[in-house]
Amino acid sequence: MDDTNKPEPAIGGKAGFIIAVLVSIASALAIWWMLSKDSPEVDPTNYPRSRYAHDDAGGVWFLRPGDGYQRVEGADASSFEPLPANANGPVEYSGLARDRDHFYAMGQRMPSVAPDSVRYLESRYYVAGDQAYYGTALLQGADPGRLRVFQNAVRYPNEYAHDDRHLYFQGHWIQGADIASLAKVPRETPTPAERVYLKDRHRVYYRGRVVAGARPDQFTLITVEGQSRNLIYDAHYGYDGQRYFLGSEAVPERVAGTDRVLPPGSLKLLLADKLLGWHALFYQGRELFYHQPLANELKPLCQRDSGAPLERIGRGLYRDDRHLYYAWTALDHRKGRYASGLRGWYTGLEVVPGVHPDDLRLIGERRLRMQGKTLTGNLYQAGDRRFLNPSEGYVAGLWGVTEKGQPRRLDRARECLAYTRNPDWNYVPVWARNILILLAIVLIVIRGIRWLLRRRTAGIKGEHQ
Repeated sequence: MDDTNKPEPAIGGKAGFIIAVLVSIASALAIWWMLSKDSPEVDPTNYPRSRYAHDDAGGVWFLRPGDGYQRVEGADASSFEPLPANANGPVEYSGLARDRDHFYAMGQRMPSVAPDSVRYLESRYYVAGDQAYYGTALLQGADPGRLRVFQNAVRYPNEYAHDDRHLYFQGHWIQGADIASLAKVPRETPTPAERVYLKDRHRVYYRGRVVAGARPDQFTLITVEGQSRNLIYDAHYGYDGQRYFLGSEAVPERVAGTDRVLPPGSLKLLLADKLLGWHALFYQGRELFYHQPLANELKPLCQRDSGAPLERIGRGLYRDDRHLYYAWTALDHRKGRYASGLRGWYTGLEVVPGVHPDDLRLIGERRLRMQGKTLTGNLYQAGDRRFLNPSEGYVAGLWGVTEKGQPRRLDRARECLAYTRNPDWNYVPVWARNILILLAIVLIVIRGIRWLLRRRTAGIKGEHQ
């Protein structure tokens, strides 16, 4: 994405100074506390396809994302082995393991589970004797002899499981599901979203929640190109032939900030591509809208001077009967003396001035070099001007091409511009951040010296034994 800077009034005066100092002190103490905790010397490669590891003293550890390695109390390292995940499917970390006497799930001992009784299914689902589990959770009411994981996605871990009467998502029972009619939700192309959707003849499910108002016989997944793996900012869209949905919620038909409600079925999707727009873009007649996914709001973007349908020419490139349009995206990345960080995201839709869409001619696929980047895509010509539509969706759907054959960014009027502020962005002066970085470096060096001294002491003791 491009970087787009806007001036941000800094917190001034004594209040800002005091806040910055307090933030620095608190952060330094937090860093010191984290670095001062004893952590194991582990070799994760000893337990492939798992988050388990052991240290030189025979202790077993489990890696909890965000918390680091935590000791598995009472585990016998000599007989300890992680329970293999699905060897023929995607790499997955089941979090399950056993030793000679005990069974473990997510680093916790499961006293009610005999280690030799476990039959692993998939995606942390397993059967032990006359009980069924998901990780550490007991599946209430499940028939262990009939439990199976629904094969919803080939490339991604499957999250739903069922017996003849119950449907579960990540171990949680979904009441009222029609087991006999369970089916995959159709999708345009493979997408991570398919593992969290499912349907029966009455309802559509997303992450175990009912997608209220969705028509299951018409519901399909929309592939959001360039989708990240960030669970907070991922936008999973669906469409049932009449309404669009974000996750388990319908995209509102009421335009945010107004009393206007769009007619059912009138909204059309224009753009769903994270590499060309952080927001999904929609249109109805002359009007264009953008969807703010964090608040699930439909907001006005701008208006066209034509009510003709928009036609997709290429990735992020469109036309109507009068104009050529392209989408672009940028980061609002603050860089300055007083504050720094990702403040938000822009999505824009631009008209290419002076070009009638009927004059656009395809030359063919080309690879063009620019500073630090090679763009591959379709090369077009309109009059004496040339344009490149990158196939990988790099920042903008259309680039100008110089006489030397190098891509260049087109001028932008910014009349159709969407913006969403990053909810995780907090004002921290650059000088305070630099102090934190310096403190972190000093503490890491201290930690390294302590580690070297311990190793040296252990070596001296070994020589005397």
